[in-house]
Amino acid sequence: MSLRTERTSKFPFPKLEPELRKNNFEEVQLPYTMEEAMAEASRCVTCGSPICMDVCPLQTDIRGMCEAVARGDLTTAYHRIRETNALLGTTARCCPQLDSLCEAACVVGSQGQPVASGMIQRFVADWERNVSRQPDPGKLGSTGKKVAVIGGGPAGLAAAELLRRYGHSVTIFEELSTLGGTAWYGIPDYHLPKDVLQYEASRIVGMGVDVKLGVRVGKDISFDEIRSDYDAVLIATGAKDVPKSDTPGSDLEGVIDGYKFLEDVFVAGVEAYLDRPKYDLGKRVLVIGGGDSALDCARTALRLTGGEVTMVYRRTEAEMPVDEILIQEGKEEGLRLQFLMAPKAYAGEGGHLAKATMSVMKLGDLDKSGRRSPVPTGETSDMRCDTVIVAVGRGPSTFLQKEAHIPTGPRGAISVDDRSMTSVPGVFAAGDVVTGESLVVRAMAKGRDAAQRLHEFLLGAEAKHTSMYEYYFTRRITGRYYRSMMDGNEDKLPPI
Repeated sequence: MSLRTERTSKFPFPKLEPELRKNNFEEVQLPYTMEEAMAEASRCVTCGSPICMDVCPLQTDIRGMCEAVARGDLTTAYHRIRETNALLGTTARCCPQLDSLCEAACVVGSQGQPVASGMIQRFVADWERNVSRQPDPGKLGSTGKKVAVIGGGPAGLAAAELLRRYGHSVTIFEELSTLGGTAWYGIPDYHLPKDVLQYEASRIVGMGVDVKLGVRVGKDISFDEIRSDYDAVLIATGAKDVPKSDTPGSDLEGVIDGYKFLEDVFVAGVEAYLDRPKYDLGKRVLVIGGGDSALDCARTALRLTGGEVTMVYRRTEAEMPVDEILIQEGKEEGLRLQFLMAPKAYAGEGGHLAKATMSVMKLGDLDKSGRRSPVPTGETSDMRCDTVIVAVGRGPSTFLQKEAHIPTGPRGAISVDDRSMTSVPGVFAAGDVVTGESLVVRAMAKGRDAAQRLHEFLLGAEAKHTSMYEYYFTRRITGRYYRSMMDGNEDKLPPI
């Protein structure tokens, strides 16, 4: 049974029925049919200056993809996307396209619904994975240079793929037993089926990237040993450090770190967790936070318990930094939301959590995030609960910085210059370990940008462009290139 939403609705995505999906971890959004994908792609007006591509961190060729899909040419569509995006099926599912990226910028959307480029991209990626496997992008000849990438998440994978295409020998060191980083263990299967991510990571490995799994640099192998064995190093260890809670009662049994919760449920596969659950969540669960991870915790807890799950956020729904589509899906599944409240204390019975006392908030002046800041009113409210899951943000993973004495900035983030290089020559860093927690697609873009700079460093090349974006835009998204695409006479450019 499925619910295929009409285009007149606010979010025109076919979805699994809420009563079915809230009891399992099957993917919520259903794929387009070929007819639906072609019809949707034909709505693209192929702008001369495509803003959708401009705002995409990876500068995905959305215009070229839509033009090709509208003609039914999925082979061309796939290679348009794959040129700059090695995780195209993953990002198609994880990007908040309507919130701040390509679909939000779509000019068609000014007169109605924007072109659903994320769903089209997903269709193309699934077609390639399930129906017609396509060749990898071309690689340049071997440079004889060796690069170590520390971290196998989105930033590390994107960087490794580009460096390999440039002809370098690349080895990824990943402390988990699976590639993917946060995208693997931090994004639930109902949003990102793990076979999609696993397939795309395996394609990168298949390009000749070596992988060392279960190896934590700084513990299982020293950072100095890595530096001596490789010509350059790129650190992409992501964001994993959670600030210690100062809320009284946080040490009670039943108060759980949300990021650890997601990792425990998904890192070995949700089926393995369901066979041997680690948590007894009870029937009343509170999730503290209003971002993507908090929402993922809440919808995961809903599926695990079938009970009453409430997200508690200190601002209002309008300020929630999360994709509106995903909030709607959570509501459809029975998720409750409580606004203008923040935890003041947790109380227990027999050492186990029994209730949370909340400070009632109101919105004050704008803060540096551009949102109105939450201000306590002095009132409190008690909420009975069996479990509290706390997901209020995490900072860069700092383990390697501490072990290897790598210079850092705020919250332990690795400090880099405008070339993504640390103060240690030949050591680069990118992604969430530099910026803090961000979108998968933004981490990938930072990884590619750092890989470009590392490549220039290895070859002693002068930087001829200030960013990956400038290089890509001026060489690939010009009118000349678009006309060549339409004429079938494309330039043969090196990897970017």
